[in-house]
Amino acid sequence: MTYEIVVGIDGSPGSVAALSWSLDQAASRAAGVTALMAWQQPLVAAPGAFDHQELELAYHDLLVMTVRKVEPAPEVEVRTVLAEGDPAEALVGASRDADVLVLGVDGRRPLTGRVLGPVSGACGAIASCPVVLVKGPVGSVEGADLGPGYPGNVTLGRAA
Repeated sequence: MTYEIVVGIDGSPGSVAALSWSLDQAASRAAGVTALMAWQQPLVAAPGAFDHQELELAYHDLLVMTVRKVEPAPEVEVRTVLAEGDPAEALVGASRDADVLVLGVDGRRPLTGRVLGPVSGACGAIASCPVVLVKGPVGSVEGADLGPGYPGNVTLGRAA
């Protein structure tokens, strides 16, 4: 049985750091990584305002671009999964048989001051596996050093 890591991707600096951390862990454990991006159709008053297929393709491209940006030729197998629906539900469902779920956090929310957003908070509360939160770099992804010395990892979750 292989060690399985599920990592949430949304294109943010935190998710990029989470993917980088996951790939480092996977390489040291001979593990597999599933990079999952969940998306939802925007709610708008005008019917047909967004083309479903165009949105799905745009999110797929963002997922693939994010994985390639972090590790153009990963040493470990990375499966990409695009899920339509609630991000927390998709991540918890995908991590049901995983050994760990990894999410990125970008720091305190400007309005609430909370460190956890709704997705990371929900996943930490209901996931059946441990949840690791990886703090993203300060500033934008462009030019950020996401090597082994990226800042402050925080681990949450429950013991098995």
